[in-house]
Order: sequence, then C-alpha cells, then structure tokens
Amino acid sequence: MLSRKTTKTLADVFHGMFEGSERMSTVQGWKTFYRLRKDRLYDFLYEHAYDAWVLNSAKALHTSDKRALKEFIMRLHTGETVASATPDWTWQQRSKPGQRLLRDLTEDVLIWAQDPQTYVADSIKKRLPKLISELELDGYIFRDGKLYHTEAAVLDTEDEQGILEKLIQDLGLDNEQVMKHHLELSETDYVDEKWGDSIANSRKFLESILQEITAKHHLAKTGQTVNPSIYSRPYKVRDYLQAQGLIEPKEKKAISEVYGLLSETGAHPYIAQKDQARLMRHLALTFAQFALLRLQGSLRTP
Repeated sequence: MLSRKTTKTLADVFHGMFEGSERMSTVQGWKTFYRLRKDRLYDFLYEHAYDAWVLNSAKALHTSDKRALKEFIMRLHTGETVASATPDWTWQQRSKPGQRLLRDLTEDVLIWAQDPQTYVADSIKKRLPKLISELELDGYIFRDGKLYHTEAAVLDTEDEQGILEKLIQDLGLDNEQVMKHHLELSETDYVDEKWGDSIANSRKFLESILQEITAKHHLAKTGQTVNPSIYSRPYKVRDYLQAQGLIEPKEKKAISEVYGLLSETGAHPYIAQKDQARLMRHLALTFAQFALLRLQGSLRTP
C-alpha cells in the first residue's frame, strides 16, 4: 500500500505537472492567477487509458483552485475520490481501487518523466527522487517502466507502522520519544540518500527497543530496575532476553547477526547502497516487532 506520505508527494508532482497561470486585468491592474491545465490533465489520463469516471472527475476540477488536483489524488488514499463511482461500498472497500489508481498514476508519471522527449520542470525534478525513495520504503521498486511490489515491508502502510507504535505505547516502554526519533531519522535519512545514517538509525532503533524490553521485563518480574551493566551493553541485553525465555538461542543468533550487519554501514559488494539501507531497515523493524510481541505475550502469562 502506498502511504499517505508517498501519496502527498505524488500529489505535489502532479500539481507541478499541470499548474498554469493566467494574466488578467483587474481594477488594481494586471494580475497573475493560478489556472489548472485541465485539458492537459484530461489528455494525460485519456492517453493512459483511465476509466471514464476518472476522466470526468478530473474534468470537473475547479481550474482556479490550487488544491483541487492535489486533493483529488490525496483522496484516492482515503477512498473519497472513488466514492461517487462506488455508492454502495464501504470506505474500506473504496481504499482498494484508490490504491490501484495511485499505483497506476505513480507508474505513469515515472514513465512520463523518463521520456527523453518530455520537458520536466525543475520543481518536479526535485520531487521525483523523494517520490522514488518513499515508494521504496513502502515496499515498491520502479524498474524498466514498471512498479514492482518487492516485499511485504513491516512499515509499508500507516496501519503497520501503527502496530509498532501501538505496541510501544501499550507496553508502557520508557524512552518512547527516543525510539520514535531513531525510527523517523531512519526514514528521513533514506529519503535524503544518507544511506549509512539510515542504517545507523535503524540499528539504534532496534537497540533501543531491545533495551526497553529488557528494562520493562525485569521491572515487571522483579519489581526492580535492571542493572545498568546489562542495559547499556547490547550483547548482555540479548543474553538477558534469552535467559528469560523471551527469545530462543536461534533467535538470539539471528538478532545478533542482523545487529552485526546494521553495524557495518560501509558499502558492500554486489548491492547498491540504497538497497542495502532499505533492506537493513526492514530487518531492524521486523525484529523489533517480533521482540515486542514476545514481551507482550510474556507479560500476559501469569
């Protein structure tokens, strides 16, 4: 699923593609007003074989409203745009065709931008790398003119991201803001093409999750705070989690290996740095969710 953040960037790209202006004489003199190039938008959608209701909806947009096209696209994510074509559907049902249209629009605009005959304004050129990076974080890769869903990323939708955040909140873990900070930085660094920083913050997120799981478990079982000599050392945290049955030996080994990979932020042979950063982030978040669910189950067991 394309996230709200990716959808917003896609909407910004389309706004840049079809924004125009018109000079008009007013009582205050000549002024320039925004005008949506609705005919060009209609032609683009028609040439790419969109359904009639999509064409008609685009044709009905107000040309003087700067937000009309942006909101048309953003409302695909919520299902609002497809509501008129699906009067008997639930909002959840409407999200599916909305997502399909978002993927189609994304694919078509990226193909359009790659065409050497296409003039791409600087404002759009600046947004395209951000769009591609956000797509990759959602679990999509654009290759050879096609948008591929590469894997079920742990954070490929807001709902899935909410799982992690809700687990942290429900479990009452300390230092919630620190964990959230590293999680957000891992995404921001990726979008900014700071691959090493993105991996480092993914590691810090996983490390802080395991630390707080250890602290929460120890306090719940003994009524005392965990020894700082354990809390401050990642390998001792993993030893504690295994000793308390929160992870099994093979799981501890897997987490240790992933932690080692996340600690090596340099370039690796035969894999692009951006792919390395994306996959390492997904590994960190997957193991974080796994450990949080283990703690949740442990605390529920008498």
